[in-house]
Amino acid sequence: MKPTLRMTEFDELIGSSSLQMMKAFLPFLEPSMQQWAAVYIQMQELQNAIALFQTPENPPPWPRRPPPPPEELIETLRPYAGPGEAAMLDQMKSSLEAMKLYQKISELQRRAKGPLSPMDLAKEMLPPEQATLFETYSSMFQNMDLGL
Repeated sequence: MKPTLRMTEFDELIGSSSLQMMKAFLPFLEPSMQQWAAVYIQMQELQNAIALFQTPENPPPWPRRPPPPPEELIETLRPYAGPGEAAMLDQMKSSLEAMKLYQKISELQRRAKGPLSPMDLAKEMLPPEQATLFETYSSMFQNMDLGL
């Protein structure tokens, strides 16, 4: 059985419990009735959607929101994606993360007075408290290598 998808805000605005019950009952109807019942349900939802946007005195059904960051948009869309679409969204998310990493490395190289060593690069990418810990362990291991 396919996992149940939660309804979107739009579905909640144009749907109703009675329409949801009709949808749940569709498989139990005679095949000749299923088509007509399905069309009726969709027509009801279409009429609800038209009414939602046609009333000029009513405000929009939900407030206008600024577009979210791409990563958040991907996470919003992913539960509704099929396997192929989900893989594509995951690939997009990975690409965004790689671009952010590249930008961070480029910024660090611009700020550095000379070339960055891999150790310097790793230290720069850590949060401050972890960078301090990293520096402590790094100096401990260097002292061990030198036999001090």
